[in-house]
Amino acid sequence: MSRFSFYLVYFHLFGVLSLYEDQVGKFDWRKQYVGQVRKLYWETERSATGGKRLYVCTDRSVIAAINTSDGDLAWRKVFEEGRRGDVDDLVYTGTSLLSVLAGTRLQAWNPAAGSLVWETAMEGDITHVGKVGYIAEPSGPGIAVGLSSTHLYGANMRDGSVLWNVELPNSDVVKYDILQVVDSVMYVIGRTSGTEVKVISVDKEGATVSSRSVLAGFLRRDTRCSVVEQMYLMCVCPASESLQVLSLQHGSVFTATSIQDLGVREGPVKVLESTPAGTVLLAPGRSVVLVSVAANNKVTVKKHLPKALVATAVQLEDKWYLMYLQASSNEELKVGGIELETGSTLSELSHTFHYPRHSGQPELMSVILARKKDGKLGYRMAVLSQDFSLQLIHKTGKVAWRREESLAYTYAVELLDLPVSENQAKFEEEFGSHADNVVTMFMKRVKTQVSQLQTFLLEHLHRLQGVKQTSGVIAEEEEEDEEDLLRDEFSLHKMMVMITEPGKIIGMRSQNGHIVWQHLVPDLAPFDTLGSKRFLLFVQRTTAHFPHQPQCVVLGKNRVSGRGQLFAFNPITGEPVSGMPGEGEHLPYSVRQAFLLGVWDEHFMKPLVMMDHSNMVQVYPASMLGFLRDQTPHVYMYQADTDNSMLYGYRLATSGATVTVDNVWTVNLQNQRLNMKITNIVGKPANEHVHSQGRVLGDRTVLYKYLNPNVVVVTTEGEEPATQQLKAYPIFNVYMIDVVTGHMLFHGHHRKAVGPIHVVHSENWVVYAYYNQKQLRHEMAALELYEGKEQSNMTAFSSLTAPTEPLVLRQAYVFPLPIFTMATSITEKGITSKDILIALKNGGIFSLPKAFMDPRRPLVPTQETQEEGTVPYIPELPVHTEGIINYYQTLSHIRGLHTSPTGLESTSLVLAYGLDLFQTQVQPSKMFDVLKEDFEHWLIASVVLAMLVASFITQKLAARKALSRQWM
Repeated sequence: MSRFSFYLVYFHLFGVLSLYEDQVGKFDWRKQYVGQVRKLYWETERSATGGKRLYVCTDRSVIAAINTSDGDLAWRKVFEEGRRGDVDDLVYTGTSLLSVLAGTRLQAWNPAAGSLVWETAMEGDITHVGKVGYIAEPSGPGIAVGLSSTHLYGANMRDGSVLWNVELPNSDVVKYDILQVVDSVMYVIGRTSGTEVKVISVDKEGATVSSRSVLAGFLRRDTRCSVVEQMYLMCVCPASESLQVLSLQHGSVFTATSIQDLGVREGPVKVLESTPAGTVLLAPGRSVVLVSVAANNKVTVKKHLPKALVATAVQLEDKWYLMYLQASSNEELKVGGIELETGSTLSELSHTFHYPRHSGQPELMSVILARKKDGKLGYRMAVLSQDFSLQLIHKTGKVAWRREESLAYTYAVELLDLPVSENQAKFEEEFGSHADNVVTMFMKRVKTQVSQLQTFLLEHLHRLQGVKQTSGVIAEEEEEDEEDLLRDEFSLHKMMVMITEPGKIIGMRSQNGHIVWQHLVPDLAPFDTLGSKRFLLFVQRTTAHFPHQPQCVVLGKNRVSGRGQLFAFNPITGEPVSGMPGEGEHLPYSVRQAFLLGVWDEHFMKPLVMMDHSNMVQVYPASMLGFLRDQTPHVYMYQADTDNSMLYGYRLATSGATVTVDNVWTVNLQNQRLNMKITNIVGKPANEHVHSQGRVLGDRTVLYKYLNPNVVVVTTEGEEPATQQLKAYPIFNVYMIDVVTGHMLFHGHHRKAVGPIHVVHSENWVVYAYYNQKQLRHEMAALELYEGKEQSNMTAFSSLTAPTEPLVLRQAYVFPLPIFTMATSITEKGITSKDILIALKNGGIFSLPKAFMDPRRPLVPTQETQEEGTVPYIPELPVHTEGIINYYQTLSHIRGLHTSPTGLESTSLVLAYGLDLFQTQVQPSKMFDVLKEDFEHWLIASVVLAMLVASFITQKLAARKALSRQWM
């Protein structure tokens, strides 16, 4: 079969997926973020857009412009992940943006459009954090200054041409990481691995003015140094609790000032910012101190704000003002302003604004002042918070907008059904008791129907009046969101629970991405496993068990101690469960493994089982320990030592009043010569349903699937050492292991292939993607496991009485594009065909029918394979644009794909999360269980009515004819 014929067959089999223009955004939504802000600049009024933007760079490799009017992105530039895409520094000159990328690329950007003006390569080490500066020239375009690990560059601002470059001395032992430009003189500051600081001054022509080394015996790994007041180097020394100051012009020795001399408590001090008016320090106990450096290099206090949380110094009309924030009430902050010259407090700058508790502590503030028409001062203020959020406050303390940038760091997601309405819950009560007689059930039914009628009439009455009824209390339309948190007819609208890096838990509506609730657990940090960060999020009880409240629990580690940190909450409201503190529960042990027991108790609660560092079993809630003890003979668990490629299997056992584990098997996947490391451990989705137990072949026989729920896929990566004939080359292995018995079902070996390896595991098949270094291409491989033509057990699968070795079929394909991650669609009953969802690095999400990853695709089609419907084998997998489910809505740095079933068997919800969020619906077998929107209801009704009328008339005519025949 030719390739043209193959694609022709493909389009006839699977149709053409398309989207009408008016359907964009109807079944999906996208939200774009920038990440945690590192540098922030206010646009100047003389710019092309009139000073209505904020320019930021973030730790997610992003440079962006944010509209100050609504918080939307004016433009955004996203660079590649990893060190090569890191934005090290950003400077706004008023007409241009200058940046350094990965310490080796100096760039200039057009602030109005976000376009790249020029880029200049710098020689140096890519691991070094570069710096950028700017020298203004009255009669010229100015000079862009870039600092790499080995050189200092000067580039023409007009075209980026290199004017000069200075090689930095001893760059192999000195780490140059500070650049300061003062009056056309550049100061480059570095420090050695020992106890010296190197200061080099260069003029704007590129000539070295001076170079000196200064002894600094106080330097430690935790010592932080920065330039303050433009002419001094200040180092904060936690070990000696002192501030060390050196003059950049002529200083030859550091001058120490004890932190106690500043009148603050002992503890670590942080430099928030430095201006010509002084340096703002954040002292222990969340107090702010404005200090300055005297002529003798001693640090003196200019202003102490013991109740302030954060502060900044701002200049307007040759005067300096100190703006600060301090706590006012439970969820309010007070803005204050002080004129530094007179020390007077300005009433026009004093306001309060709403600051939600879930934002945490304010970390940084940036203010721009302006003179109003009446002569009073006005301000606009950007506040960066502990939860990575960015918000703008202006006028009289009004919050203009807030960007929840923590969602760019989502590490765990769950989609839960919304609760039923009050009337639906009454139906649950009606059929919930088996002790009621017929009369009682009839009375319950009557009461339910009367309540439904009453609710229906009240809703329509209050809708006409413009208000809404909520639990007997008249509420304004702004409370509509809370009342609408009810399950829809097909369960398409769900609650999305998202756990983010700063410990913030967010509940969002799946239909539009609106945030319903937020809760911050400051000490909650993600685990670092298999080379990535992740939280463990478990659903202990769903909304299906009325009147019991749903419950979720998130497990991470404590940000300070490293031991376990746990937080249990209601996923619909975000409230902590009874007895759970708002900051979570700090566990007295480290968590090595955790899983949710597969059975629930009489309250429909599943216990969370954890194994601590001493191999003792812990359970949450602790009251379910007795329930777990009853289940111990049938509960198994496993643990992985990723660095040594070891797997350990355990069985739970009781020991007095406690539960322990017994080691029942050990699997060694290590090869000391290859230094293998485990990179993936992937099990099957816990909520997956398998509809078909086998596959009907062309000869009408059935090939039964190997449906072992205890199988996990393990991948290990290493390197084959070099020999005299061959160079070293990478390898990886793929294993399928039964984690109850430790039995290895399959082992595959790939030479000259590297990761990242992306794995999808579902039903009886596995699909994984990798990069083939020998052929220089991306490939995908498929595995399918079958028992054969006889099924060993038709009721339940048991690993302890497992059938013989499964039949493993495998096939590999060429995939033309690089991949971020993969997932598979999932439906309520498992009837619908599967689609493999592939997040591409070009920003698309491609939906590939599983039929294309069938290892039974024949090279030469036969009558049996044609009757079976198997697609002929072609090495290349097609990537057609109609299969991109996010069409033109490009997504950046996708970290994961999460799929969830709905009440419609044909439909699966898909959430892509990373730097952006995108949610949509997929129908792998088309929407076969719902009529289309353009279905001709009136036409069908007219035809049915016409047929009824015709049948009635025909019946009359037939009766009259029969009567006439009788008279004849």
